[in-house]
Amino acid sequence: MNNKIKDAIKQGNLEVDGPVQGTLRPDLYIGLVGAAGTDLKGVRGELRAQLAVVGYQIEHIKVSDLIKEVLDVGSDQDEFSRIKTLMKAGDAIRACSENGDGVAALIIAEIRRRRGDDKTHKGSTAYIIDSLKNPSEIDLLDKIYSRNYYTLSVYLSREERQQNLAIKIAKDRHQPPGPLHSHLALELINDDEKGIGDHAQNVRDAFPKADFFVNSRSSLGGQVKRFVELVFGEPFTTPNLDEYNMFQARAAGYRSDDLSRQVGAVIIDVHGVIVSAGCNEVPFPGGGFFYEGRQSSVPDNRDYIKQIDPNYIEIQKSLIELIGVLRSAGYIDDFEEDSEIVDALLQGHHKSLMSNARIRNLIEFGRIVHAEMHAICEAAAAGRSVRDGVLYCTTFPCHVCARHIIAAGIKEVVYIEPYPKSLTAQLYSDEIIFAHEAEVSTVHSDKVIFRPFHGIAPTLFQRVFNYRPRKDRYGTIASWVPTEAKPRGAALSVERPIFEAAAANSVAGVLEKAKVVFKDTEGDSL
Repeated sequence: MNNKIKDAIKQGNLEVDGPVQGTLRPDLYIGLVGAAGTDLKGVRGELRAQLAVVGYQIEHIKVSDLIKEVLDVGSDQDEFSRIKTLMKAGDAIRACSENGDGVAALIIAEIRRRRGDDKTHKGSTAYIIDSLKNPSEIDLLDKIYSRNYYTLSVYLSREERQQNLAIKIAKDRHQPPGPLHSHLALELINDDEKGIGDHAQNVRDAFPKADFFVNSRSSLGGQVKRFVELVFGEPFTTPNLDEYNMFQARAAGYRSDDLSRQVGAVIIDVHGVIVSAGCNEVPFPGGGFFYEGRQSSVPDNRDYIKQIDPNYIEIQKSLIELIGVLRSAGYIDDFEEDSEIVDALLQGHHKSLMSNARIRNLIEFGRIVHAEMHAICEAAAAGRSVRDGVLYCTTFPCHVCARHIIAAGIKEVVYIEPYPKSLTAQLYSDEIIFAHEAEVSTVHSDKVIFRPFHGIAPTLFQRVFNYRPRKDRYGTIASWVPTEAKPRGAALSVERPIFEAAAANSVAGVLEKAKVVFKDTEGDSL
């Protein structure tokens, strides 16, 4: 960002763009998501190369540079302090915006500046946004640019990211890598995954919102090439086994009416055939679960009918009981009612302190059967074996499901969303192995493999795999010309220009407040 955008923001004279005239092909907007310690340079390079094949030019928007410039963040810091300060600066901008999407508004203002007016803009440009750190940023970009926008999440294991950061921190301090640098790296990773507050940096929840998942340990060129070709309508690429079954798992999850989230799972046998499916829902007597329109003498008894979340109620009761015990033992002499203290902890001004507390993350009191367990139960009821099968689940299995997955003889688990409440890794470290920890060999053949999903996400599945013309009227195989191909479903101009202008114009007020907030936090110890 240069002084032009600063002046435009200050004067509030960013106007609505009309439809772009003479556009060759629609612009694209691609947001990258990568947790701290993930090097996105390789993905950016492959995107540049593959988009050039289809005749698109690249505009690289480095979000940290935008934040650094508008809040005048100093550059004379070591690697740890630099990242820590930028996190605080980004959080200040998010905290001062209504929906926590202030950083996204800043990005949009920069896009508008670079795009220029309809006389100078010729289209066929892809804006690579590097990188997004909060779900609200993805939501706003998706709302404004709609089918012209894509999110790419790049996976690298926590251990590898910690090592990468530790080496950079040590190198910047001219020291050999050691425990201190590893500890500082872990602090950055934790802050990056989920900061304090609803509008803080939150890669943990942003990552699974991707349209395409990239495995940074595999060939980046092949993965990015496949993504670009599918976006531009290459007609002969079809879903691989992982993509198809994760799409089926997502579809199964849509059957859930759970109050907290929708989770779906499918199990396939050794031949790749789906054996069973399940979602997180209240169990039905006689087998399966309650669903819309199920005919039975037993009335619908899902949680929304009862109008409460029993798991939350039991957590609330447990806390009240604990505080009562502590009060009776003389450890608490506060005059507040026990229920008032608990309300402050769970929903009030101390909510952030409880967000990662073990008691807040209890899952044992829910009435629903988890999706993985429903899939296993469905297979058992039908007499179908799941031994040596693969379970696809939209969310990382909890430790309760993990024990049954292991006992059922399932050999592999593929997942998208992380699940911070899960203690699977701690409780079953001898029974499972994560795909990133070691090359799977005969040494680990008896362990259950857990691996993250990579490829086209269920959210994008139907658009890119829907039928495309594959032959001409003479029955000859259709030719796909990359430089003439258009992104599937994309609009020729910004779909919601009024929203785009409003977001860009909101930046001025947000930044004025953010400067004050950032100045107050800048003095905090790093």
